[in-house]
Amino acid sequence: MSPKTSPQKTSLSAGIALMLIATIFFAMMNALVKYLAELGYSSMENVFFRAFFMVVTLYCILGLFPILKPIMPRLKKPVFKPKKQGGFSAMLMRSLFGAVAVGIAYYNVATIPLGIAVAFLQSSPIFVVFLSFFTRNKPGLFVSLATLIGFLGVLFIANPQTSNIPLINAILGIIGAISAAIAFLTIPSLKSFYTPEAVSLWYGFSMCVVGVVGMMIPVEKMGGFSFPDTTAWILFALSGITGAIGQYCMTKSYMFAPPGIVAPIAYMRIVWSLLFGIALGDALPDFFPSLGIFLIIVSGVLVALPVFIREYKKLAKTH
Repeated sequence: MSPKTSPQKTSLSAGIALMLIATIFFAMMNALVKYLAELGYSSMENVFFRAFFMVVTLYCILGLFPILKPIMPRLKKPVFKPKKQGGFSAMLMRSLFGAVAVGIAYYNVATIPLGIAVAFLQSSPIFVVFLSFFTRNKPGLFVSLATLIGFLGVLFIANPQTSNIPLINAILGIIGAISAAIAFLTIPSLKSFYTPEAVSLWYGFSMCVVGVVGMMIPVEKMGGFSFPDTTAWILFALSGITGAIGQYCMTKSYMFAPPGIVAPIAYMRIVWSLLFGIALGDALPDFFPSLGIFLIIVSGVLVALPVFIREYKKLAKTH
């Protein structure tokens, strides 16, 4: 590092880079899920195996297996132990609502174009703002107007008259986004009780449970179980590994840089997913779905803009 490069700038660059890497790995994970669905494996089976291999990968990354102790001696065990008593109800809510959001998202990934399915999930910040009206931290006028732009984008994607997306996928997409928003709202309250590693692992375990229960749902492409062949085992493992790496990079990104700086970069996940979807055979979205995706991205950036400006000013004052 050169003398002119400050630690703050280095940390900020690392946070931005890690978030960008996270979006690529998350998009790769979604592409693998879509390909496995095309091979005939149900969405909930995808949820279970992705979660199972994600938990295994996180255990390896965190050095919790005894064989890894000599390699990673500084990591603390057990990570599940809370910093203080309480917080389990919030952890349970975050884990279950997050797992439901993923289960719904995987069904949409299996049945509609990949980019549009991810756009539904990435619209969750819009519903976070809506839900914030019922809390003490009510959003300001600028954020409220930005949210309306994003909601208009959701309508362009979900409306059967402006999109060829089936109504059931539109309804599930909105329910999934609301579930993700509820899960997101619980995270600030968890910081004082659990480490990020514990939150990630509990999330993985809850997805395993939702996946097992979901496989009993008698809906085509959602429920059901097919014993994986060799190729599927490899693909399931890769989906878990890419998801775990994405989760880990995203968590570390928020540690290196303020959320307001790196959060807008998360919308690159939609762009990568569109490209991966096209590579897997998806057609380019029509005008109105494309406009809807664009408005969701713009809304997400605008919602984060006040925080971005505030955090950037703080960083500028330190130089």
